[in-house]
Amino acid sequence: MFHHLGYCILHFAQSLLTMDKEMMRVTLKELDQCLDVYNKKYRKQKTPYFNKNYETFTDEEIHAELGYSALFTASALLNVVYDQSFVCFAKSAYRMTAGYIGLKEGMYILNTRKNWAHQRSREHFEAFLKICLGLFEIVIAYMPAKLSRFLDFIGFSGNFETGLEYLEESFAIKNTFGSQISGLILTVVYTLLEFFYGLGAVKLEALHRIKSDCLKLHPESSYTALVCASIHFCEAEHSEVLKICDENLERNGEQPKYVRYIFCLLKAMTYSFQCKWKDARQTMSYLLECKWSPAALHYVYGSFLFMEMKRTGNQEHEEELKIIFKKIPSLVKKIGGRKVFHDNFVVRRSQKYFQQESRKFFLPAYELFYIWNCFDVIDRDEENMTIMLKEIESLLDCGEKEFALYDDYANLLFLKATILQHSRRRDEARELFQEIINHGNKVKHDKHLLPHATFEIGRILAREKNFVEAKEWITKAKRNYSHYLTESLLHFRVEIALSRVQSDSERVIAYSRQNSRRRSSLICRQIFRL
Repeated sequence: MFHHLGYCILHFAQSLLTMDKEMMRVTLKELDQCLDVYNKKYRKQKTPYFNKNYETFTDEEIHAELGYSALFTASALLNVVYDQSFVCFAKSAYRMTAGYIGLKEGMYILNTRKNWAHQRSREHFEAFLKICLGLFEIVIAYMPAKLSRFLDFIGFSGNFETGLEYLEESFAIKNTFGSQISGLILTVVYTLLEFFYGLGAVKLEALHRIKSDCLKLHPESSYTALVCASIHFCEAEHSEVLKICDENLERNGEQPKYVRYIFCLLKAMTYSFQCKWKDARQTMSYLLECKWSPAALHYVYGSFLFMEMKRTGNQEHEEELKIIFKKIPSLVKKIGGRKVFHDNFVVRRSQKYFQQESRKFFLPAYELFYIWNCFDVIDRDEENMTIMLKEIESLLDCGEKEFALYDDYANLLFLKATILQHSRRRDEARELFQEIINHGNKVKHDKHLLPHATFEIGRILAREKNFVEAKEWITKAKRNYSHYLTESLLHFRVEIALSRVQSDSERVIAYSRQNSRRRSSLICRQIFRL
């Protein structure tokens, strides 16, 4: 039973990492077969009018309850990717609801059941349950906005922070299958999803704990190398990242393609952070065949090529660049009949290249660095930040009147403000963000700049521990603007930012209360001495 479950999990992961339709079809078939096995193993309820007495179940039957719900949910999630129509999404949503109810029942079992044959059996159950719940929360939280509202309507929603808590709790239960899998998922979350969708606040201490486990269990594996490279990547230790990536990419044929893709992506982004556009573009070319997000990967390649041409003044690759940017709209993927955010973004921004008056002020790589929170890594290297700031200022030196569209001027102001913010020059950054907001009526197309400028002012205030005003500005970014390009992404980040501002303010209040108690006790002692 458990062997078949592990086999299905590997197939499920491989299907998502390769995005291969044939592999997905085989995996769905395997999931159905495994569901039949679990259906025979778990105890059926004879009457719907009484709750199950889980104390009378064997440990195998309890694990079968959990495994069945997890497989049912996995089958529904994979179907959404395999068949991208809204009808399939609606059907899968109801299957996910049934699976989610089963997972919640698993939490009830964990909290109430006392009769376990062995403590290790309970630990394995808890670790696997919390992986499933954590993944479920995160996947639903990342769904496009309209699909999320549909899921809310049928009875459940996802919370990113809650999902992370579940995964971290699972990882803490050592020497379990769940602990190793949750470590892998947390690595992906902290090194990819936190940048692409979150706030770029990577928990390096968590990655170091995962690295420590990996070095003990499988020191020579590609997974361990990926964890090590990811830590160096987040700490802006560029030479170490390139060294690990090169060593692993030289091992031809020893790794699955998707592992090589991750190493290539880390290597390309590392070169781009150093403004080595030619090296970044050449490395990125290996990802053009990757099926994860063809539109986004082609746009990244095109952006690096454009930045290389802009830096050198060489128009040798102009025809190739036109072909790449024209091709992007045809590469868009859909989930439940809806485009995912990053595909929407790259399609719209790729067309900027074909606007003659805007092209000379276009800095697509720096825009991506902001959207993907890459400045949280780049700001560790002052030299690279200075290079980027000088390039932006050189384009702004001509003055606002030279810009045919205020949108282009506002985009450069926004990028300059972002770099100043990450260079600890927050007052200057806030003034520039405020200038963009004050001239919002001049912005014709790039309306997303206004809510993002509002949001960034809120984040500056939060860093200065002005939590009340920070909440007001961050909330304003969500409530005062609508129908703009990055709306779903910003709404997602607003919820995360508000949650973190709330927890930070509570921590500061608790600390100040503790200090005030200490001061009052010291005063009392001095009074009694007198």
